[in-house]
Amino acid sequence: MVYRYLGVLSASVATFAATNIDDAFLLALFFARRVPTRRIVAGQYVGFSAIVGISLIGAWFALAIPHRWIHLLGVLPLAMGIWRLWQARRTDADRPRVATESVAAIALLTLSNGADNISVYMPFFVIGRPNLLLILVVYTALVAFWCFVGRWLGKQLLMLRAWERYGHWVVPSVFVGLGIYVLAS
Repeated sequence: MVYRYLGVLSASVATFAATNIDDAFLLALFFARRVPTRRIVAGQYVGFSAIVGISLIGAWFALAIPHRWIHLLGVLPLAMGIWRLWQARRTDADRPRVATESVAAIALLTLSNGADNISVYMPFFVIGRPNLLLILVVYTALVAFWCFVGRWLGKQLLMLRAWERYGHWVVPSVFVGLGIYVLAS
């Protein structure tokens, strides 16, 4: 029983971290621009709550899908990763920049950046349905930790420069790997 909970805990941490690598960068940018911490944290929680809500609704609808087809939901993160790798070819000047810093703007940016999260969380919530409460508690704690990481990264100029240069390739590659993992399981 303890091993099952440790497995759920580690899978929750892994799915959260893999789908929120890009959010750590966005949070770092907000903190580097000295946006008030309360505003960043509130926006992150509101946006992430919307992502989880949409994922839960999707998981509920996925229960109508025969169990042997659930692994086909891995096509979603795989397609998202391939699409983002395709888009990563754009030059730095073509990449969108963060323009506003209100709680609503941060929440909307978090939500709009959450399609990858939803595509991973839906099958994870279906598979982890008996432990859904534990998964959600872990995610809630990790949002706070992610804000702390973003704040720390926002103070590291060398990290920010490296992320700006290579981050647009790292995140899509993680999504491709997650998609392949879900399809293979």
